[in-house]
Amino acid sequence: MVLLTTMEILFPAKSKSSYLKHNNSALSPVIGAILLILLTVLLAGITVSAVYGKDYSSSLKPAPMAVIEVESVVGGVPRIGYPYGTPYTENFIVLVHKSGEHLCVNSSYIFILGEGGSTIGSFPHFQIPRGEVIIRYEDLGYGGKIPQYRARNPDLSDGVWSAGERLVLNGDDSINGTASSSVFVSINGMANTSNNYGLREKSVVTVKIFDRDSNKMIAQIKHKVTPAK
Repeated sequence: MVLLTTMEILFPAKSKSSYLKHNNSALSPVIGAILLILLTVLLAGITVSAVYGKDYSSSLKPAPMAVIEVESVVGGVPRIGYPYGTPYTENFIVLVHKSGEHLCVNSSYIFILGEGGSTIGSFPHFQIPRGEVIIRYEDLGYGGKIPQYRARNPDLSDGVWSAGERLVLNGDDSINGTASSSVFVSINGMANTSNNYGLREKSVVTVKIFDRDSNKMIAQIKHKVTPAK
């Protein structure tokens, strides 16, 4: 005859199979929750890739590392009537690639922000309003620009802007404001300009250089406009 103690009566021991069954029951919800989280993360990744596609992958790509400096900014704004002011052709922005990776001319673009003027309309019914000017170079290549741009930038003939090379921008780089131009200018929010530009003397311009493949900015520089002689 087996005598049971008071403790054994109050707290009977569980069998091993009962213990394992209890533990398995407790673990099942935990494992299920973990699997649900992993499935949610996987579906989220698939959704992001499907919705954003190339833009999402581009945002993960680093921009080229390069040091760009402004060598000089010279300019002025034309006027209608005597004394006519400064021609667009005498507005120059000279940038220098000091060091770092080379920049592809077809995937690099530039924004120039400042004060100046641009022509709206054609002769004899035209005007040259002044104010906030935004200049956009869609790329650094020769296409969509006048032949003088190529002559001023022979270093770009190999398709890249490399360390030690200069980039010369001019207020009359655009192909006569036509749709085939790769230079676009707006003045006070008006985009119907001839895509030429003059920069106000002694004002400050901001030059921003971007990489299209990564959608990231490579450099941002500010510089004062020296009056053209």
